Amino acid sequence: MKKINLQGALVCALILLATISGADEFHYNNILIGDRASGMGGAYIAVSDDPGGMYFNPAGIAYSTGKNLSASVNAYSVSNRTYKGVVGGQDWTRTSATLLPNFFGIIQPIGKFKVGFSYAVPDSNQEDQDQKFLRSDVAATHIINFNNKNDTNLFGPSVAVQLNNSLSVGTTLYLHKRSTEAILNNSIVSDSGTGYVWKGQYTESDEWGVKPIVGIMWAPMDKLSVGMTFSKTVILSSKILTQSTISSDTATLPVRTFDTYTNKRKYPYQVSTGVAFFPNSSLLLSGDINYYSAFDYTLVNTVNNREAVINGAIGAEYYFNKNWAIRSGLFTDFSNTPKIINDTTDQYEHIDMFGGSLTASYFTKNTSISCGGSYKYGSGKAKVIGGASGIQDVTADNWTMFISSSYTY
Repeated sequence: MKKINLQGALVCALILLATISGADEFHYNNILIGDRASGMGGAYIAVSDDPGGMYFNPAGIAYSTGKNLSASVNAYSVSNRTYKGVVGGQDWTRTSATLLPNFFGIIQPIGKFKVGFSYAVPDSNQEDQDQKFLRSDVAATHIINFNNKNDTNLFGPSVAVQLNNSLSVGTTLYLHKRSTEAILNNSIVSDSGTGYVWKGQYTESDEWGVKPIVGIMWAPMDKLSVGMTFSKTVILSSKILTQSTISSDTATLPVRTFDTYTNKRKYPYQVSTGVAFFPNSSLLLSGDINYYSAFDYTLVNTVNNREAVINGAIGAEYYFNKNWAIRSGLFTDFSNTPKIINDTTDQYEHIDMFGGSLTASYFTKNTSISCGGSYKYGSGKAKVIGGASGIQDVTADNWTMFISSSYTY
């Protein structure tokens, strides 16, 4: 009976880890992008008049000033997710820490057009954990060794044109590349030393696709602008490799499996609208609403159902003088998974998050430097497959510090 309990406890933990490994696919606002936009909580659809506009609304770069404008952002991001009582009644925390250049963009006027190129990292995950749990529920020691890397990269050209004094259009064509690698060693050894179960898993994936963004910017009156964009990521190729090995004191030989999949992940349609108001030369106020459509797909024999999501953001920018400005914003990051229901299984976690950002910027004639950060927090539920209660509480938080610079010639 003790050996059966050990195997059952390990299987439950492995299933839970499998359902939540990888990048944060359950949210769309994982890392704030852009030099100016990141300080305003991402409320940038109706502004977008700098390189960050190529990501938010390419129509906005038609109003960028200078013969050559570039910007770069470097960010250090830490995420924590705590599952209450998931391993033998004990809390389990996953931590990801990553330092990365998460945006670069450059704009150049060519005739009546503005053209540019940008690189963005909207999601990145780096986990390396070794944890030991003393489990009284099965009188055993449970060890988890987990290494997980997941990066999403976007890079490509943009073009915009001002049709008249109040209207512009633009488009960005990003090449989408996503790569993942996860290594998991999971073992349970009985306190008496008479029973053990061990399983090692390795998963890697690569996907390529395109993400076109089409935007429009309209200024119906002085001091007011309205923006709208439409985008969707389409995967063109995908390859997923999985390997696993399991052994126990009751098995004569280890059991190994190798599988390759070519399923293509799906992404939602995104429609974003924004309004920006310029009360005076020192103050800017902006607000965005971002809609993500519902969709479903099958990946590695698992059905994924995603619900429609509406996220919002508000931001402000204030110039104290020609050299100093401060930016701040509030934003939501709601989960795209269905809410947890007691009588169903194989559900993904559901955590709604709320966040804020703050940066300070210093300007000279041709350059600017900005420093600041953002923080978001949320709580929700996750399904415990095989657990006694079936559901556990989950809390999540993320803080990001970033430094950025821009140049105008």
